[in-house]
Amino acid sequence: MDTHQLSASACPHDTAKNLPTWIEFFLVLGQVSGLEIGYAHAADFPEFYARFPEVDLVYANPLDALRIEDERGFVPVAMPDNYDEVVFVAREGSADGLADFADRPLGAVENQFATLLGCLLLNEAGVRNGEIRYYPSWGEVLAALRRGEIEHALLYKDFYDQLGELSLEGVRTVQVSDARRFAHVVMLAPERAGLRPQLLEGLLRLPEHPLGRLILADLRIGGFVPFDSTEPIRALLRC
Repeated sequence: MDTHQLSASACPHDTAKNLPTWIEFFLVLGQVSGLEIGYAHAADFPEFYARFPEVDLVYANPLDALRIEDERGFVPVAMPDNYDEVVFVAREGSADGLADFADRPLGAVENQFATLLGCLLLNEAGVRNGEIRYYPSWGEVLAALRRGEIEHALLYKDFYDQLGELSLEGVRTVQVSDARRFAHVVMLAPERAGLRPQLLEGLLRLPEHPLGRLILADLRIGGFVPFDSTEPIRALLRC
């Protein structure tokens, strides 16, 4: 089997927690799929976006998957089986349920799928959210909530799951979503589209590889499923 060299990058939200595991992920994925995959680290989202013109393979959140498809013509390959979810939180004593979020300022991070999902779920519950106050990161959303700048907020569940009791002191967890709408997406550069079947096969076989299985467990991924079109994500945006 011919070996092709690819450059890969991953969402900074994910690599911030366990960069060594993500480097190993792409290394083993390359071994399983018969590809040579190098990792190009992005420390934050501006750097992540700046790498779009130069990388071949990207692990992106649903909205960034649309962005790289629109900007570079990347094609979707697969999604992991751990869905992106949102956590509704409030300052202690300020909310008993989602109804208390109605017409109140809401802290969130702009252009993030968890923010979109939170607003959609509020709408589906018949709750009209008020002004959305955007912060640069989920950590700063939480800090603003604890300082009293806002009384209600959305947090990305993956971020929330990493928090200890001290970080959540004074914070009330109102609801954790189980919407199971979408997850991050593995996207491939259009000039490498011919490698999609080979890459997809490698992603599907990762749980069968001894080291691959351990890496996926550390990333809280059971496995990958094929993902052929971003249209379902775009349909969600039109809701």
